[in-house]
Amino acid sequence: MSLAQLNKNVTFLRTSSNDNWSVPFCKCEYPNETRWKVSAKKAIPCRCGEDTSRRLDWTWDKHLTMETVVSGTEVIFHPVYSQGTSIVRGNQPLLRGRHHYWELKILSPLSGTDIMFGIGTDKVDLLRHQFSFTRVLGIADQSWGYSYRGVAQHNGQLKYYGKKFSRGRIIGIYVDMFRGTLEYYLNRRSLGRAYSDIPREEEIEIYPMVSSTSAKSSIRLINAASFEDNLRFNCMKVVCKYPKLLAQVKAIPGLRKIVQELWFLQLKEPSQSEDFALNNLHLADEAVLCGKKLKLSHAINTVYSGVSKPLEINSEAQIYDNLMSNEEVNDETKNSSQKHNIRCSSTDSNSEDDEIAVMIENQIF
Repeated sequence: MSLAQLNKNVTFLRTSSNDNWSVPFCKCEYPNETRWKVSAKKAIPCRCGEDTSRRLDWTWDKHLTMETVVSGTEVIFHPVYSQGTSIVRGNQPLLRGRHHYWELKILSPLSGTDIMFGIGTDKVDLLRHQFSFTRVLGIADQSWGYSYRGVAQHNGQLKYYGKKFSRGRIIGIYVDMFRGTLEYYLNRRSLGRAYSDIPREEEIEIYPMVSSTSAKSSIRLINAASFEDNLRFNCMKVVCKYPKLLAQVKAIPGLRKIVQELWFLQLKEPSQSEDFALNNLHLADEAVLCGKKLKLSHAINTVYSGVSKPLEINSEAQIYDNLMSNEEVNDETKNSSQKHNIRCSSTDSNSEDDEIAVMIENQIF
């Protein structure tokens, strides 16, 4: 990185807002911050969010780390004091053509030059910055990182990305190795796509990575899973956008297991907020309205042109809209058939009592 770019990044970080901090994932109480200065290992009873999924397709590599203590899924950086930057990476590369999602819980207060979460290729030198305080992930074109300061970095370029975070937060990382995209989640809320230039060549291997310059900083890997890019995955990706349709899928015993397996697809998109949910219609309700408009337009075209034109499908949402429209047409056809039967039955009846009996028989009352 050039000196001009370094000065630009320093100015960029200094101008960032100091009050743009995120809230913790839960309201659990953590040990006093002063106790972390005495010992590197403190028992934290909080397990919130860790029972959603216990699947671990990979864990941390214990043999390629310096000044870190790796105990199962938990990592403590600089257990005594810090004299540089430590990097820990996963023991398995991310497979090409698959969707990868993993979550990290932050167990200690974050401070210092930088603590970053992201990915990097096998060309990243894990020991190069062990005696220098550097924001490593994203310093070159071989890695991508999201800082606790709320900025993302790649190839030495910083950009505002999300809120700042520290102890008690859950960081989710979603890497689509089929399309080459990288997306972060903060407390299981999507922050949007961060980068879309992740290499997918066979000769390049991508690994999960975390870097830290802070003494006694600690994180825990709470789940890590990968999924094949197939019809089932892409269908669930569409279904999870519609709450009512998702509820119907959950009610089917054969599909309930698939919903549980792909649980992270149900996490909220960045465009959906609590105000939107309270003050606007749900997406499924909007789909019903769109279905009515499509049906009305289809009926008008039939009356005036005499020939019905097939509806064009331009998006995934229109598929669901057309399904809702067809369901309404079937319901109206059924209701009109019932009314026709009522009229026929009432014509044959010679008294008011017979008409009431026919209506009761057709379950009108």
